Amino acid sequence: MHALHKIFIFCALAGFGKKALGAEIINGQETKNNVMQYMASVHNDSGHVCGGFLISEDFVLTAAHCDSCRNPTHVVLGTHNLKDVDKTNIYHVKTCKHRGYRTVSSGNDIMLLKLSRKAKLGRNTHIKLIQLPSHKMKLKENTKCRVAGWGWRRTGAGEAEDHLHDVEVPVIDLKKCRKLWRNLIPEKVICAGGYSTDKGFCQMDSGGPLVCDNQAVGIVSFNNGRICDYPDVPNVYTDMYKYIPWVKKSMKNYHRLTAAVTMHALNKIFIFSAVVGFALGGDIINGEKTKMNAMQYMASVQSNKGHICGGFLISEDFVLTAAHCDLNLTHVVLGTHNLRDVDESMKYPVTKCKHGGYKKVACGDDIMLLKLKKKAKLGRNTHIDVINLPNHKIDLNKKKMCRVAGWGPTKTGGRIENELRDVEVPVIDYEECIKLWGDILPENVICAGGKDTKKGFCQGDSGGPLVCDDQAVGIVSFNLGKCDYLNDVPNVYTDVSKYISWIKRKMKKC
Repeated sequence: MHALHKIFIFCALAGFGKKALGAEIINGQETKNNVMQYMASVHNDSGHVCGGFLISEDFVLTAAHCDSCRNPTHVVLGTHNLKDVDKTNIYHVKTCKHRGYRTVSSGNDIMLLKLSRKAKLGRNTHIKLIQLPSHKMKLKENTKCRVAGWGWRRTGAGEAEDHLHDVEVPVIDLKKCRKLWRNLIPEKVICAGGYSTDKGFCQMDSGGPLVCDNQAVGIVSFNNGRICDYPDVPNVYTDMYKYIPWVKKSMKNYHRLTAAVTMHALNKIFIFSAVVGFALGGDIINGEKTKMNAMQYMASVQSNKGHICGGFLISEDFVLTAAHCDLNLTHVVLGTHNLRDVDESMKYPVTKCKHGGYKKVACGDDIMLLKLKKKAKLGRNTHIDVINLPNHKIDLNKKKMCRVAGWGPTKTGGRIENELRDVEVPVIDYEECIKLWGDILPENVICAGGKDTKKGFCQGDSGGPLVCDDQAVGIVSFNLGKCDYLNDVPNVYTDVSKYISWIKRKMKKC
């Protein structure tokens, strides 16, 4: 369990999904070469992933959610054309994310990128700084500001633009914005564009600046879904002024620590500061002990030290579980709901077959098959049964009641339970879930329980099934790291129906 907790912590360094983050510039214009020379294109090894802006010779500001499946490695400065880049434009970076960031819905969507060398400012390099607000600005309704980025210019374009584009957007009163968003936006934000206008942002320009009076007053955070068909609800930016003390302190600390420690050790410090309570697994909260004649497909996935995850039997020789449960596991236990009542005949050594697309839970594909080295003996005497999978894509109605089961603790910070427990949870609409989770939410998931209910899962039962109409429709994947569910975000499960083809193919090859 200690190792599993470390994985949870590692995955907390994510941030990524569909309150759509990023921004394509909609109905804008190509930016002139002699303006906005503070713009930074944030890259990973595959290319442009986010925007940013240069605030000192060695720091770029961007959005915290850009440190996710995107894994930024460097920024490009000094050009508006991403086809016109050489090694002099490339600056490798270290990330320093706000430690309070969890999801875009919870706010604190801000991150510093420390350049590996100082940027060369000047007319010849086409690199300049942008000022941050020195005092609280009263942005009145309809104040005209500008936002820029290399993102798509139409919904579903799929690739970043080569040329930087910018567009003028009107500020929207914050009270009005909260009402339009039904109070689903966090504190310390600015709203501009996207509503009652055909101009704004969409995917792939997260982290870019909202510029008013030549100052970077906001950071592109999120809009409503992966669509750019405005008018909709307002676009949302991190309010830069509210984070000036954090920016100054973080930059100062970085310079102070640089004099005392190596860059390798410093990187560890910033990684540690980014840790938040993003948690895999699930203990069953406010559930009940499972009856012995029910849920006999349940599997306890174990290492030599004991239970680490849940799982469920889908054939005589395959258990399905979560990919993030790949933690020195050696075998599964079948045929009992009580982990104190286990003998050698109940232990089945396994080989692992993890989804090739899995990196971390925030990126999706959190699914794994375990091939039993001996076939399970099904029947009334062995208390072992299989559960059916959906044979086609399913559409679960909002508030449909399903069940989730596991051996996890029954309270935050508790111990693994010896006896299996299960609880009924309501399905939550995917679009509503996106609004609440923001860009951490990957594709191909189901949301159920947790939000506005005292029932759901927490740490310790990753890999267990979400059961609807006697079918295993989901696999326990992650929550936000606590089991105090009121005013929280929904629990998230891998959508099994989206992986039926993969399961069938891998069962033939594993």
